[in-house]
Amino acid sequence: MVRLRAFVRGSLVAVAGAAVVFAGPTVRPASADPLSDAKDKLAAIEQEQSKIGEQWAEVKLQLAQGKTKVATLNADIAAQQKKVDGLRKQAQQVTISRFQSRGVDITVQLVTSPDPDAFLADMSTMGKLDQNMNSLLQDYQAQQANLADLQRAARDQVSTIAAEEQRLASLKKQIDAKIQEGQALVDQLTEQERQRLNAEDAASRDASRQAATEENFVDDSGSADSRAIRAVKYAVSKVPTGQYVWGAEGPNNFDCSGLMLAAYRSVGISLPHSSRVQSTLGRPVARDQLKPGDLLFFYSPIHHVGMYMGNGMFVHARNPRNDLEITKLSTYPAYQGARRVVG
Repeated sequence: MVRLRAFVRGSLVAVAGAAVVFAGPTVRPASADPLSDAKDKLAAIEQEQSKIGEQWAEVKLQLAQGKTKVATLNADIAAQQKKVDGLRKQAQQVTISRFQSRGVDITVQLVTSPDPDAFLADMSTMGKLDQNMNSLLQDYQAQQANLADLQRAARDQVSTIAAEEQRLASLKKQIDAKIQEGQALVDQLTEQERQRLNAEDAASRDASRQAATEENFVDDSGSADSRAIRAVKYAVSKVPTGQYVWGAEGPNNFDCSGLMLAAYRSVGISLPHSSRVQSTLGRPVARDQLKPGDLLFFYSPIHHVGMYMGNGMFVHARNPRNDLEITKLSTYPAYQGARRVVG
């Protein structure tokens, strides 16, 4: 279907020598294929969604790390408080003992003591009170300062967490706005155009489901790590019914890095929930040396990740419109490199 957009140009005067030409109203086509234009715009919106989603994933990761740090700081504060309380009690006991024995003849104390040996030991300690007390007070002050530093660090971290939670909420709103923008673009299509778009999407999903039922893409030669092979099979098993959901990591909903996390988690390997952070793990792999299980990264800055399956194919959670897919690596844009996290 070809849409035409009529517009009236103002009087255009072209001077060529002495000639003057007036151009009247003209009509030019908006696009050879409105659906093609819409798909290009949808792809651009999905790219923006993906970029924002990667920021969201990184902030969420930082938030989790911040909460772990607070928990560690709180444990350190409790231990430090116990140490400070012990020093305070020790100083109090020494001071009280010194006060109670003040003005009493030492001989009388020795004679009346039920345990002369313990008394003499105490006297030895008391004899060193002047230097020991100074040392004790200095230690107490130092430990009290350490406690204050830990408490201040915990307060700062709590403030940072609050700011990150606000940023997380803001990024989520931006993602939701992009999703709505994409839906509004689809809603502007004619019914026939929407049917064509849905049919193309359905064909892509059907091809992925068919590929997911075939085993010939997996490298069974033994060159790939067995855990990597199992991770691939886990990811592929989610293609027929899995859905793309921002921030999800299974068992049925995933985003791109969430699918990688879940696949490797199924074989006992932990990955962070961020494609950019995942791109720093393991070791780099040349494109002609790829093995099943290698993580593939796309766009600059990196904000998409998939898992190589073998035979030039990879599995990934693509976007909210396409869900989980199996795709030829040669057809997917902006490849940035690969990392091997096991084997």
